[in-house]
Amino acid sequence: MISDSSSGEQQFKADFRKKLLELLLQKHENSKAFASGKSSRIKPQLAIGKSPFQADYEDEMDFFKREWIHEEVRRLGDMAIITYTWAKYREGEELDKVYLNPNGIPAAYEMIGRKPKDAKMDELCDVLSPLADHPWEWVKAWANEAVVALRERKSASLDLNDPDSYRKLVSVLFYLTQQTDDVPKRVMSQRLFHDSKVFERTVEQRLLQVLRSVRDMEFESNADALASVGVTDHPKNVLVAGWLDGTVVGRGDVVLARFPGGVGLSGETIRALEIRHLPAERIILIENLTSWHQWVAERREEKEFVIYTGGFSNRTVQLLLRKLADFLNCHSEQSIPVCHWGDMDVGGIRIFEFIRGFLLPQLVPIGMDEAWFERYVDVGMDISESYTRKIDAHLADERFSAWYGLLRLMKQTRKRIEQEAVSDLPIIINHKTF
Repeated sequence: MISDSSSGEQQFKADFRKKLLELLLQKHENSKAFASGKSSRIKPQLAIGKSPFQADYEDEMDFFKREWIHEEVRRLGDMAIITYTWAKYREGEELDKVYLNPNGIPAAYEMIGRKPKDAKMDELCDVLSPLADHPWEWVKAWANEAVVALRERKSASLDLNDPDSYRKLVSVLFYLTQQTDDVPKRVMSQRLFHDSKVFERTVEQRLLQVLRSVRDMEFESNADALASVGVTDHPKNVLVAGWLDGTVVGRGDVVLARFPGGVGLSGETIRALEIRHLPAERIILIENLTSWHQWVAERREEKEFVIYTGGFSNRTVQLLLRKLADFLNCHSEQSIPVCHWGDMDVGGIRIFEFIRGFLLPQLVPIGMDEAWFERYVDVGMDISESYTRKIDAHLADERFSAWYGLLRLMKQTRKRIEQEAVSDLPIIINHKTF
């Protein structure tokens, strides 16, 4: 039976050994030699007097600690895992430095039960490799960049200690390509992992990290980011109002003008909807819900078709806009102006450009120009230094050249204006805002 003192000694030595090897291996993993895969004359090292062990090593109330450290260092040295040096003129009495032997690295990993960093990187490469064949180009680009970085022994902001969450992420990314509608996150989680909360616990942050690092968008919230790929808390209807005639296959005709306050269309309804006629004089897309209600209430006598997009449009909204674009391309109504009213800020600009670039190329902005900004600048929100840097980035990007005037005003006044702060509706004359 081991005595209490013997038990304490063994525990101290085990803790010291584990911590020492962890620190040396961490230095090895952070070294240029590890990144390059080439050997180096400089070994990972630790000065005992400047290490986390200093207090125990110099503890005059318990001199046994120093002896135990000496014994453990000698033992690791005999195993050729480390080498060590003594302080000058203090041979055998005071340790100076401890070095990790390159040939002893595998044994060091095995001794503390830690998986080598390069093995973790190789495993994660294997996990992400299937995304090289993903149908979404931005996913493919992210995965290829991550795999290249891992092969160059760079962590690429990935959590090397949690490969299972990335396996689940890969499953989610392929699953989403098979969906035509928005999918509630808990429904997706149950279908994929047989647990309704796994996605939220282990995958959601991984997906958000990819979305925010790669997709060319400025999301206002995590919900907007997830909605852009069809992941929602619950199914959402698209609010529409005004003049549109269509048929819901197998269900009969739809005359939207019969509902002066508008209606909410589900994804299932939109899939079955066939647009037959657009008697509207213009189509209006509105970013924010309050502004959509304001528009519908104040302009109910106008012949317009008004859609609430909800920021970066989710899949249900995108489905309706694609049907609308197809109809306009194939019918005489294609000359109908298609307008978008959104926030006068970086997010509003990027939302407009997303819809115009991917869904409705004929889209024009309303209530988002310099004159409208100056009219409402007093109700604008102050912007931070980090937000100013976002503005600068957009001013340096030719894709946003049409917005340079508004962006410069935002920077000059240090304001941005949300739609809800605008009390008046923009007036549309000849496709322009006045």
